[in-house]
Amino acid sequence: MNVMHRPKVSAARRGRRVGQGQSFVELAALLPVLLILIAGMVEIGAYANDYMNTLDATREAARFGSNLDPELTSVFPFDMRLGNDPFPDVRLLSPTALREVCDNGETTNFYYEVACLALQNIPVGEINMNRGDDIVVTVIGVQNGQITRRWPLQSHRNAGAPPPIGDWPYHFMGAGDWDGDQNASCTPTHMELCRCWSLYGVRSCSFDNTILNSRLRTFSPATGYVIVEVYRAHPHFTGLFTIGNFIPNPILMRPYVVFPLPAAEPRD
Repeated sequence: MNVMHRPKVSAARRGRRVGQGQSFVELAALLPVLLILIAGMVEIGAYANDYMNTLDATREAARFGSNLDPELTSVFPFDMRLGNDPFPDVRLLSPTALREVCDNGETTNFYYEVACLALQNIPVGEINMNRGDDIVVTVIGVQNGQITRRWPLQSHRNAGAPPPIGDWPYHFMGAGDWDGDQNASCTPTHMELCRCWSLYGVRSCSFDNTILNSRLRTFSPATGYVIVEVYRAHPHFTGLFTIGNFIPNPILMRPYVVFPLPAAEPRD
């Protein structure tokens, strides 16, 4: 009678099997952590890319505005040549229609030109007023380290008449002396009172005169500046990291750029 014997498993092979099982357990335990880290890197990268693209658009708009004269807006609020329409109510336009107006429209209005330049450098539809997005333009004149003028002026506002003679009143944010060139009545606790121009009338300038004056040097030469702020809601790329108000979805970004504006330099 033949007896079959089961081959013995060596200690080395048993050790390899135990090691493989342990590796699978470790992988199963660490895989969720690794996936979260990778998703976090992707999320941060998407936000950084979105922010840099928006910052580039803001910079291009401010650089373009630095070569213009905001006072031309009070002389020629819109292109009055026969057959040219006034700038429309942008709140009623789709993103595509607004881009077409910016690409094909004619205007000498300083604020529309700057806002359109920013829009032309941002993908269509990425600025959405319903999410709180907006483009804000402020012009200041500085002398002896203090703000002596802040635009837009009442003549720029010209809101008492309908277009094309006047302008849409929702663009003009903030209080202050709308009848002259003097400072708006801004305080650190009421920054919304700062005078500025808003594309959709949703946002206002984040810099009141107190903040700006604190950053100016007393003995600096007289000069002017244009400040362009772009408010943009960035939706999460993965949607895995929303934590109420701590990490909201979308995340509001506000890149801004300050450029010298020779045309706004005080002359007196």
